[in-house]
Amino acid sequence: MSSVITRQDEILKLLRNMGTVHIHDLAALFHASLDTIRRDLRQLEDEGQLRRIHGGAVLPNKPSETYEERARDLQPERTAIAQKTARDLIPDDAVVFFDSGTTICEVARHLKPSFRGTVITVNPMIAVELAAHPNARVIMLGGTLLKNDMVVCGPTTIDEIRKYNADLALLGTCALHPESGLSTSHPDERASKAAMISQSAEIIAVTTADKLETSLPFRVCDIDAISHLVTGRKLSAGYLKNYAKRGMNVVQA
Repeated sequence: MSSVITRQDEILKLLRNMGTVHIHDLAALFHASLDTIRRDLRQLEDEGQLRRIHGGAVLPNKPSETYEERARDLQPERTAIAQKTARDLIPDDAVVFFDSGTTICEVARHLKPSFRGTVITVNPMIAVELAAHPNARVIMLGGTLLKNDMVVCGPTTIDEIRKYNADLALLGTCALHPESGLSTSHPDERASKAAMISQSAEIIAVTTADKLETSLPFRVCDIDAISHLVTGRKLSAGYLKNYAKRGMNVVQA
């Protein structure tokens, strides 16, 4: 087996484990030039094995995945993000919007027993998860259910969101880019996220590393509207500097 094939196989193993790879990290790991790594990534993208982004690569998009299938992807990273967010960023007496998304549901699963605040959610899976929590007050918002995403949205949802003033909005992150901000693939979900942002004092975006440096058609907000970014992979400082320099508190689990 050639060294090129071996190196590319190792790149794919890293990518499946971490969700994102950075060209400078790969060059150092394989003692290869940046041009060599770029050629590897181009070839792997042509084969449909990854998607290149600025400075690296992520796993290819799989829009047909169900909610349950997405929840199984990158599970160790999701768990680390959830534990860090629940432990360090959610005060025990806070009023918090819990958005849609598998990582947000994981945060609910790790919410501290001492939490005695209020969770307002658009995700029925979160309401079910927190039904057994000893102290949390749970408000499930109404609306039209997007079954593949397990989220309610639409005019009813937005009207209900506007009834509350929250301390935090915990946003699921479909795509986050330092220039184009937070974006999503569904216009109704974009409107719900924007409403939660407008009704909250602070915004926390939680995301696995594969969602960084990406964008989708429906823009939710600028990057500087987000107070905290929590991500899981131990990315290089250079990879995250464009987020931190916009004033975000970047937290790595």
